[in-house]
Amino acid sequence: MLLGRILGWLLIALALLALGGDGLRWLETGMMGFIALGDFWARLDPPTHSLLLTIGHDYLPPVLWDPGLATVLRWPAVAVLGGLGILLLVLFRKREPKRRQRFGALS
Repeated sequence: MLLGRILGWLLIALALLALGGDGLRWLETGMMGFIALGDFWARLDPPTHSLLLTIGHDYLPPVLWDPGLATVLRWPAVAVLGGLGILLLVLFRKREPKRRQRFGALS
């Protein structure tokens, strides 16, 4: 559960990094636009992005690649990374232990 929360916070941090880059681009150009997940990944770590594209084109069935993963890579990085991070934080949140109720005891 700790690993899920750490990964969730890491994804939130990456989403904020992408949002900061989008904000800087907006200040430079005056046009607001969000960077796609694939473009963000290519800037962050080009070798793994190339590996993903190679695996996607060569080994995945066309149905999984073109309407599936390729579409997700075109979505805004802020939305994808932030959404996954929040989902992981909700799924792996700390829960309080359940309290047992004592029946028959008077207060």
